[in-house]
Amino acid sequence: MDDAARYRWIAAHILPCEPELRGWLRRRLRALNDSDVDDLVQEAFARIWAADFSAIRNGRAYLYATVRHLLAEYARHQRIVPIELLGEIDSLSIISDEPGPDRRVGARQELERLGAIVAALPVQCRRVFELRKFEGLSHRDVAQRMGLSEKTVENHLTRALARIAEALAASTPSGEVEKSEPSAKRADDTERGTD
Repeated sequence: MDDAARYRWIAAHILPCEPELRGWLRRRLRALNDSDVDDLVQEAFARIWAADFSAIRNGRAYLYATVRHLLAEYARHQRIVPIELLGEIDSLSIISDEPGPDRRVGARQELERLGAIVAALPVQCRRVFELRKFEGLSHRDVAQRMGLSEKTVENHLTRALARIAEALAASTPSGEVEKSEPSAKRADDTERGTD
């Protein structure tokens, strides 16, 4: 990545977090004065500049983690460390946008629910959807692979998306899908090839 791209990335992902970080440091680490906070932020920026940006998924979380590591290094290298600083470093709860365990479980349940909805699609409709959305094939590639016209592929994909949206909207809180009569009839029509 060239310097201009690095500047743009930092300006977009790191700089907007600086005021929040400074406030957070002042509130959480009262043992640091303003010049210590300035030095800490400057060193964090220098380390982030040298980082591999392609490996960073969340700039804000990365910034906070970098600062935490710097604080730990600072504490290790000082002969005399205020006891408050050690306690504050240990108790830092880094704010992150990364999903917690509850969000991961919810996402997994949603994915399973979506998988069940896709599995319930008519065979050709499901295959078109899987090839297009899961394997990333173009309409033309799907049509060639399945021996269909591109218009038929488009129709199947439109039906699949409509049925998935309908099934998600009709889902009960427990995650079970309620099947309505009109959907069942349309599924039968599609299976008979009424395109």
